[in-house]
Amino acid sequence: MADRVNLEAALHDLGQSLDVPPPPDVTASVCARLNHAPARHRPGLLLRAAIAAVAVITAAGVVVAASPTVRAGLTDLLNLGGVQVRQSPGPPPQPSPQLPGTRSVTLDEARSLAGFPVRVPATLGPPDAVRVSDGSPPRIVSLIYRPGAGRPEPATDRVAARLDQFAGPPAPVFEKFAAEEDVRHLVIDGQPALWVRGPHPVVYVDRTGQWRTESARLAANTLIWQADDVTLRLEGHFTKTEALAVAQTTR
Repeated sequence: MADRVNLEAALHDLGQSLDVPPPPDVTASVCARLNHAPARHRPGLLLRAAIAAVAVITAAGVVVAASPTVRAGLTDLLNLGGVQVRQSPGPPPQPSPQLPGTRSVTLDEARSLAGFPVRVPATLGPPDAVRVSDGSPPRIVSLIYRPGAGRPEPATDRVAARLDQFAGPPAPVFEKFAAEEDVRHLVIDGQPALWVRGPHPVVYVDRTGQWRTESARLAANTLIWQADDVTLRLEGHFTKTEALAVAQTTR
């Protein structure tokens, strides 16, 4: 929690030091257009609309990347909502990585089992598979997307995108390992977020705080953000702009 407070304070100080004109109030109109998009629209068309919206929002300063100076001062504050990013080598990837206790369920079952709201990105369409992991109630809900319209090229095992969700605790849930230049600090809906450029090692941290090395694998580009008390980890061969567009339509 202290890390998050310090991060928010640093970003706030950065904002106070910038001399820029006030941005137009585009957030409400953009979100309204996304929320009222007809259900018959294909995911690919919706993703393109969301990307255009993110470009407008970014230009207006709603989604902001910290400057290199501030980023250098925040290198030790890479713990966001249960995702810890370390600037050190990670464990070797495993041939068949798996989170503990993983089982397949329907989306409705996941929502019933999880102790937190499970969100779905409209730009990607319905998930092709839903998995819950680590205990009952499950600690992690994972939405799996195969290749298709509005989705990136598959990263591994024909998985185009993966969205992990969990109630963001102060203790780490995932450990990532990436160089400083591969990490960007962002703000999404007024909350700190991280963009981690892949490939980079990731390992699951269980409820006792132990690394589950059998889960170690190489992750693709990843966007990490929070919605209320839930942490979301979107992974796939997205560009940063595409990932931000997906985040904007995740409800």
